[in-house]
Amino acid sequence: MDLFGTRQKQLLHFLTADAEKETLDYVLQEMREVLGEEMPEEDAVRAYLQDPDKPTKLSTEQQIVVIDKLLECAEVNLRTLCDLIRYQQLKDAGVVNSVREFLRLVHPDDVRDISKEDAD
Repeated sequence: MDLFGTRQKQLLHFLTADAEKETLDYVLQEMREVLGEEMPEEDAVRAYLQDPDKPTKLSTEQQIVVIDKLLECAEVNLRTLCDLIRYQQLKDAGVVNSVREFLRLVHPDDVRDISKEDAD
């Protein structure tokens, strides 16, 4: 195998592991807020996420929360990806010149006036 192909596989492996860790961290953090004292061990959550069809130590409620938080994470990531694509299209078309302009155009209610905050 050529060096370039090996490096691509290493990069893909690293990015996959990083994305899995980031997702697990998000799910665990959000689960703690919902379940409190009923929070399962991290290893049980990880095992369930890796293969939800296998028998699990998680209760039905915990399984529902895990999947709900996983879907929530996916939704956030999809929304971010969609916004990046919209931004690139609007920038290429000359409609916006910066991320700040894009955010004001697409999400006017969600954008704070940073210039006012900087003045304080």
